[in-house]
Amino acid sequence: MRICTWNILLGLRLSKVLEVVRTRPDFHGLDLFAIQEASVHDGRPDVEAIAEAMGGEYECFQATAQLFRGREQGNALIWRRGLFETAPEVVSLSDLPDVRLTRVERTLLRAIPPQRRIAVRAESAALRVYVMHLDVIGFAHKLEQFRAIVNDIANRAPARLTLVAGDLNTFGPPRPRLWRKIRGTAHDAGLIELTHGLRRTHWTAQKLDAIYAAGEVPSKHRAWTLTVRASDHLPVFAELQ
Repeated sequence: MRICTWNILLGLRLSKVLEVVRTRPDFHGLDLFAIQEASVHDGRPDVEAIAEAMGGEYECFQATAQLFRGREQGNALIWRRGLFETAPEVVSLSDLPDVRLTRVERTLLRAIPPQRRIAVRAESAALRVYVMHLDVIGFAHKLEQFRAIVNDIANRAPARLTLVAGDLNTFGPPRPRLWRKIRGTAHDAGLIELTHGLRRTHWTAQKLDAIYAAGEVPSKHRAWTLTVRASDHLPVFAELQ
């Protein structure tokens, strides 16, 4: 199984995204495509254009989280036809209980209000997938958004394989301990980061994107990125053998 996650920056270079999807072999035979910052162009959701570029054997779903500078901004999922029996659903990452914040973070979030965030969830008995996009600002705030996904996994019937993919927005100096609480939360939930060995997923040379797996995770898997300039993020791939 091969999965890709890619923040496409509101589809501002959608024509380049479509070119990459059509021409790069990494996208050929893809099973799952998790997309963040999908928007709408010429009255058509970005995910529909991307799925069409991938071929006729795919289905797709897109949900809007918020309007950002007048543009729809949301998460989307493309999947190989037949993987899921029911339509995907939306999990809110914004309507969370009160979070204990430091004074600095509380002040920062007052100055820059949190953005609306969602995850898209698609599932069957064999497979459950989450497309996540965490907020830009805040450490504790971001951690609670990730925990909302972990809690949703725990409150549902187990699937043989669970995948969580998307943009964590883990901006900051590349210190090993900076995002240890997110790593610890993932570890405690039995989530294995398939993209652990990657060092750069964004044009700033930072690692912002990740793919996690839980359940019947094959012992052999690999992850890689493509160096293309269709967004500020790079497409991130993981393949489970």
